[in-house]
Amino acid sequence: MVSSARSQYVSTEIRQDGVAIISYNRPEVANAINVVVMKELLDAYTRVLADDKVRVLVQTGKGDFFSTGMDLSAQRRANADLDPLALLHTLNKMLIDCDKVTIAAVNGPGAGYGTSCLALFDLVYAVPDAYFFTPFVKWGLAAEACSSFTFIHALGRQKAAHLILAGERMTAQELESAGLISKIFPAENFLETVLGIARRVAELPPISLKENKSLMTCYFKDELHRANDLERELFGKLATGTETKEAVQKFAQEQRAKKFRSAKREHL
Repeated sequence: MVSSARSQYVSTEIRQDGVAIISYNRPEVANAINVVVMKELLDAYTRVLADDKVRVLVQTGKGDFFSTGMDLSAQRRANADLDPLALLHTLNKMLIDCDKVTIAAVNGPGAGYGTSCLALFDLVYAVPDAYFFTPFVKWGLAAEACSSFTFIHALGRQKAAHLILAGERMTAQELESAGLISKIFPAENFLETVLGIARRVAELPPISLKENKSLMTCYFKDELHRANDLERELFGKLATGTETKEAVQKFAQEQRAKKFRSAKREHL
């Protein structure tokens, strides 16, 4: 028996085999994240991590994209009752402290949080045509999801700077060679392949599995929490500055121009 739940933008499936699947479900906008998505994602993680029968959590996306990160076009319409920085900070803490095995099944391109969150997972699998970039500096913002620490730890300082400071794209093959992606699998039957691994992990001796994960993460867990705190502080500081406001306005103008050009071509 499978237990399924779907909110507006996030779907959750808890299976009998000890595997839970949490999926971004906003494919019409490439699984971009707004405060509602973050709240629903946090609720899904809370539910899954509280379930003792779940041993492995798989995060993926519906459609052609994993996630394109924060939806800048939605910032002016953000729900005033939800604090995006607090939601993101709490979600990162949950991933850092999670004692279950976590897997990112990257079904397509990831940008922003869709890239920065990957190093918080134990295992990362991707399709061959996935690409990744973090345009934080371009938008006048700070790194997030502890990537100011994890990218250096996983990739080395120069590769980390290539992503965070230069904002350059990296392919799945490049990140696999650098060590951030565990393995690349063909797009055909991709999720089924990853779920096969998840099932095998879920069948392993549970105490040994949990204790070995704890052993592997204990050496740098404090650094992850520190990075999460520092990034939240800097993000909040920069987000209220003129650089970010100008960047968001520019992005909105570019999107309107793109829609205008697209509509014009359709009428020719």
